[in-house]
Amino acid sequence: MLVMKNINKIFQTADIQTHALRDFNLTVNEGDFISVTGPSGSGKTTFLNIAGLLETFTDGEFTLDGQDVASLNDNGRSRMRNEKIGFVFQSFNLIPDLNLFDNVDVPLRYRGFNAKERKARIEANLERVGLSSRMKHLPSQLSGGQQQRVAIARALATDPRFLLADEPTGNLDSEMAQGVMSLLEDINKQGTTIIMVTHDAELAQRASRTIQVKDGRVSELEIVSKKAIA
Repeated sequence: MLVMKNINKIFQTADIQTHALRDFNLTVNEGDFISVTGPSGSGKTTFLNIAGLLETFTDGEFTLDGQDVASLNDNGRSRMRNEKIGFVFQSFNLIPDLNLFDNVDVPLRYRGFNAKERKARIEANLERVGLSSRMKHLPSQLSGGQQQRVAIARALATDPRFLLADEPTGNLDSEMAQGVMSLLEDINKQGTTIIMVTHDAELAQRASRTIQVKDGRVSELEIVSKKAIA
């Protein structure tokens, strides 16, 4: 579903070149749950942004769901991102003056779904994350873990092929983090492919496969899939 071959990303500032990714190679199969670990500055977030079509790459080959990403113009990238990718961020990124129903509705409006379809998707996904009874609440009336569940419901409402999560438990205490991780595991079991960046080694091990990124490359210490070990 996602194949990166020799991806390089160079940031140019004045006379300084920063190599964020160097000959980065990774294959993600349908149904994978991959955790991405590594020290700060290793290239994890750059990789996730490129995978989510939020950033371009300098050179290399990137195929997403059978599509050569380099061949897409800005509109094509935006369309593919909106139709195939859901995002979950560390800071939740909920709109504070909208209730949960309307927060989940935002990406659906961009996709042009009619009111009946939007309502069905919103209610189904808030139910999926255990917050159907709170849909008229504002984000400020929820705990951090509940807000992250809303963010996950919003990401899932468009029925994406991929869910990209950037430190989704980073702002949560350990109990809330475990709950969000269990939810992501359930979502993956239902068929959604997940790529999650995390600094939490314990949570990373709960994914079916863990890769380490170091100096812009996938480390040779890549951890074998737990499925392969079983």
